[in-house]
Amino acid sequence: MRILILGAGSMGSAVGGFMVGAGHRVTMVGRTAHMEAIASRGLHVTGIWGEHCFTGIDVRTGADGLNRGDYDVVFITVKSYDTAAALEAVAPAVDENTLVCAYQNGLGNIEQVAACFGWARTVGARVIYGVRVTEPGAIKVTVIASPTALGAPRPDGPAERVRELAAAMDAAGLPTLYSERVETLLWAKVAYNCALNPLSALLDAPYGKLPEIPEARRMMDTVFDELYAVGRGRGVLLDPPSADAYRDLFYARLVPPTAAHYASMHEDFARRRRTEIDALNGAIVRMGAECGVACPLNAWLTDLIHAREAAMGR
Repeated sequence: MRILILGAGSMGSAVGGFMVGAGHRVTMVGRTAHMEAIASRGLHVTGIWGEHCFTGIDVRTGADGLNRGDYDVVFITVKSYDTAAALEAVAPAVDENTLVCAYQNGLGNIEQVAACFGWARTVGARVIYGVRVTEPGAIKVTVIASPTALGAPRPDGPAERVRELAAAMDAAGLPTLYSERVETLLWAKVAYNCALNPLSALLDAPYGKLPEIPEARRMMDTVFDELYAVGRGRGVLLDPPSADAYRDLFYARLVPPTAAHYASMHEDFARRRRTEIDALNGAIVRMGAECGVACPLNAWLTDLIHAREAAMGR
């Protein structure tokens, strides 16, 4: 396969490295220091998927010079607030045969890809493993909760080609499966993140502490109620099928294994970085407005995170 990765930081580097290691042709576009280190010394990978040094990657620091039809698949791996700019940058390289995968967190990214290139070329992804850049040219794979799920979000999507892509990624050492319910899986992950991320960041608390705080638990319960109302309003097939069922799963099975974990949004505050709140609680608010569902608590959490960003000068 001919693969382009736009926004090759931690996650994008993992995809690019393992795919080039399996014999695919990979171009990565990322930050200068990281790309230069990979060009000179290769991409070094450590962590739970073993130690590797991947070479032969075409690295670039910008999207200039990308040619139409040169790639079978484009992975968008930027932060959600940069999705629109990334799609504009990569558009000259996309033709009628190019798949474009929103390999990102949050809601709204798939829809932006489809708005640019159509559902027939759009690939959705539920990504649930962790990677960090340890130094320029080096990444560490830290944790995985489930294999990545790839799918065609709409019936007229490229299902067979996405099946082939998922199989190729899995064979390359990136645990990946094809799902006919990728949107369902993505919404389940977003429910988890919408409940935990802003409160962990704002209260300076690990996930396991939040259910022990009555006020925080009530807020998480309300996040689920609002999110499920929006999902139903948009016709999304949700699993579990009700907010009550999701709450039972969340408190009994999802939170305990990650009880000591702090949200990535907590680290964003510590490093004075912009958060992805607009692709989480903010997306629920926007989508709710589109289908006539009010989401006051998600709106309040979104406003609080933006206020904290503003206070930090972001």
